[in-house]
Amino acid sequence: MKISILVPTFREESNILNHYRECIKAIDEVKKIYPKYDKYEYIVIDNCSDDKTVENVLSLKEKDENIKLYVNDRNYGPVLSPFFGLSITEGDIVLLIAADLQEPPNILIKFVNELEKGFDASIGVKKVSKENFFMWRARGFYYLVLKAFGLVKITSRYSGFGLYKKQLVDDFSDNTLEEPTLRVLLPMKAKKIKTVYYDHQERKFGSSSYNLYGYVREALKTIIRNSTRIPSLSAKLAVILTLLSLSLIPITIILKIIFWQSLGPGIASIIILLLLINTCLLLLFSLVLDRQGQILSRLKPIRVKVKQKKIYK
Repeated sequence: MKISILVPTFREESNILNHYRECIKAIDEVKKIYPKYDKYEYIVIDNCSDDKTVENVLSLKEKDENIKLYVNDRNYGPVLSPFFGLSITEGDIVLLIAADLQEPPNILIKFVNELEKGFDASIGVKKVSKENFFMWRARGFYYLVLKAFGLVKITSRYSGFGLYKKQLVDDFSDNTLEEPTLRVLLPMKAKKIKTVYYDHQERKFGSSSYNLYGYVREALKTIIRNSTRIPSLSAKLAVILTLLSLSLIPITIILKIIFWQSLGPGIASIIILLLLINTCLLLLFSLVLDRQGQILSRLKPIRVKVKQKKIYK
């Protein structure tokens, strides 16, 4: 049986060599306990790095034929690239792990233990983190938002790091999401999920390609594209504002009558006209948002397909 190690990379020239060595140690540990896992593949899917990441992987590949390298024709972001990478794995079990060593490869044996017990997936969830305190709290708030909009049905602090059975990996491809993410897909496709807590390590070399702006952008994309609650909540808010605008019209008329001399000529008429226009617009928005699901259901989902400019098998 084969273990697939899927490693998405972007500017990881300082980490990839150590990451490979640590993964090999983890695989050897698994072999000692489960000899049936006698094969492996180490797959790197690179998001068009502009450093020496690809060169370093190629140097490793000269010594290990089990290494495969895919170089995307452009940067597809941290969601699409690894998701596509899952589809090209050949192992009976697939480990998705970042190349920065913040996710420890030695946890592989714990993942395998859980899959051997009958679980479809064993996922890594951050217990503590040695990263920037502000970013740790910001991510925590982000997960709370995802839960609030019904996007997360599994334990928070999960980013995709985990071990998955091949059948489950194949099932992931059967979806209609524009930008599929494992946070959304995993609870939809798997019932037997085991959580393994780990300490999120400090990044030793290089710097993350993501900043606060990048995280916020991805968060908004995930929420807008996948949430089913946003349209209903927005429609309710629009209805409330519509009723508020309507109620302000008689209030404005009454105030005009009481304070006839205080309000300048035409002011009340302008206010009432604006309130009427605002009411009509809000009513229109509420109707559109309420029927957004039906409108979008008539449109064929468009998904970006990841393409490689170079493939090294």
